[in-house]
Amino acid sequence: MTFLLCLLAPAWAAGVWWLESADLGERAQAAALEAAAIQAGYSARVVKRFRLGDGWEYVTLVEGFMDEGGATSAASKLAASGTVFTLVHDPVRGPPSRATVRPDPQQSEPAARSVASLVQSVRLAHGNATGGAAALARAKVVHFTFEREFSLDRKMVRVSHDYWRDPTSRRVIVDTHGAATDSGTVATTSGAWLKVAGRVESRDIGVLIAQADAFAPEAVLGLALDVPTLFLEKNDQDLVFLEGAEAGVRIGRGEDPIEAGLAFADIDPKSGLLLRVRYVTAGGPVTFAMTGWNERSPGVVVPDVLVVERPDGSAETVRVRVLEVSDVAPPGTFATPENDAPRP
Repeated sequence: MTFLLCLLAPAWAAGVWWLESADLGERAQAAALEAAAIQAGYSARVVKRFRLGDGWEYVTLVEGFMDEGGATSAASKLAASGTVFTLVHDPVRGPPSRATVRPDPQQSEPAARSVASLVQSVRLAHGNATGGAAALARAKVVHFTFEREFSLDRKMVRVSHDYWRDPTSRRVIVDTHGAATDSGTVATTSGAWLKVAGRVESRDIGVLIAQADAFAPEAVLGLALDVPTLFLEKNDQDLVFLEGAEAGVRIGRGEDPIEAGLAFADIDPKSGLLLRVRYVTAGGPVTFAMTGWNERSPGVVVPDVLVVERPDGSAETVRVRVLEVSDVAPPGTFATPENDAPRP
């Protein structure tokens, strides 16, 4: 494949020189140019770029030249073999970073606006400041059922949860499908009870409500329901377009930023919905992959499937079955549990 050779920048300019292919629509094309340059004895790599309105493009870079003569010689040698590159010199930026796609200085403001525009589309897609966790907080009754799949004693287990809450009461039923002991929790203004293996025991109301709320949608789905906090407006200026997204567009601060907070988010540019998020905590980075987004109630948009990868290497899959709000819970929802009748 042949591209027009164009030698740029005056010969007196000092700094880093590199060769760059034209923008290519397929990675295989860029990889072929990369292989040809490496076979010729040069250092080469493929850069993935996203251009709003055009989608992903690939560019092959040939690097490591500290003067115009060496870069020109390499360009001529490669052109003779049918892989012709553009000679580029930028003493300020150098070659594009392996992580961050840096905009041209003359295009920095439009690029910044593009990042801000994308973030705003994410906020809107996820219910904005009044949706998500905020919408659930306004609901009188919340019902949430979900399944968790994770490794227990080196075996994958599936555990089902049925969570109810109203302003004064909680109920959680946990079905381990034989992997462990099932349990049920009920807390009301009259008292709190834990039922395990068919036996009911009284518990402290405050403690039991706190334990029950560990299974609330806000706790289980986390950032999927709190996008406004994930993308704090005051931090928008720190976000840039990044390479590495398996799908959609990636923006963020890098793979593992020094400070805790958002590392990167992969976003569907058409819908504004999150696909993958890496978030750095005090204990290390946590990665969330989300698929099958649905609006379960007005303003409450959640994924059908959430996969969480933790710093210790463990992973957990959450499958949402029901998430609904109402004004009144069905009769008997928060009834006091009873001991199972003894077997004859």
